[in-house]
Amino acid sequence: MSVPSRLAVAGLDFEVRFSAARRSIGITVDRDGSLVVNAPDGWDEEELASFAHQKRMWVYKKLAEKDVLLSHRPVKEFVNGEGFMYLGRSYRLLLVERHDAPVKLERGRLVMRRHLAVVGAGPQAVVDWYRTRALHWLPGRLEPWAHRIGVAPGAIDVRDLGYRWGSLGKSGRVNFHWAMIQLKPTLVDYVIVHELAHIHESNHTPQFWRCVERAMPNFELVKKELALTGSGLWLGEGRTKHFDDVVEHKV
Repeated sequence: MSVPSRLAVAGLDFEVRFSAARRSIGITVDRDGSLVVNAPDGWDEEELASFAHQKRMWVYKKLAEKDVLLSHRPVKEFVNGEGFMYLGRSYRLLLVERHDAPVKLERGRLVMRRHLAVVGAGPQAVVDWYRTRALHWLPGRLEPWAHRIGVAPGAIDVRDLGYRWGSLGKSGRVNFHWAMIQLKPTLVDYVIVHELAHIHESNHTPQFWRCVERAMPNFELVKKELALTGSGLWLGEGRTKHFDDVVEHKV
């Protein structure tokens, strides 16, 4: 039986990753346009190629979308008047000589010590501020959703998750991307519900989506809005890439 590490199908080049823990086969269109087939152990090259061929139109569509989305990722200048999103609202940057905090939201402005911008430390200072705000704000937002879904999550962490809005870690720890705090609260709610539903079901099975729908009946509309809004979020200095798209098939 052939177990390839790469697969070429219909002009598309896939990396193949096997896992004994997987119960489904899936294709991921990564943030940089690279393609990955994730499969349970035991699938041979012919079976993998057949699945990839069936999903080729979906892959072509996602690659085309990413070409558009990647071209619109914003780049920030750390000068007076630059806009930064926080919970769905835009706040203008104000550089000051001295302040009691490196970055602070004050009187409707995002205030930053000027020297941080001068020495190139502005991007990291804003990311740190986003992370701190998210760690303070998210627990209260998550609690009622956890009660509605009937789960008891562990700790919350906020960090750079690369291509993911959120993930579920060991012992039920819920991880969120710091960039998510730029979204309006209803979109953050969808990410919260999505990750909490994974406590019940680890994969994107029909049961998983039913759990999401019970908690948030309009989730499909919110999910579409998140995809559109999220494509324009700032991801920090040098970060211009979109989040993964995944198609899964139960086996």
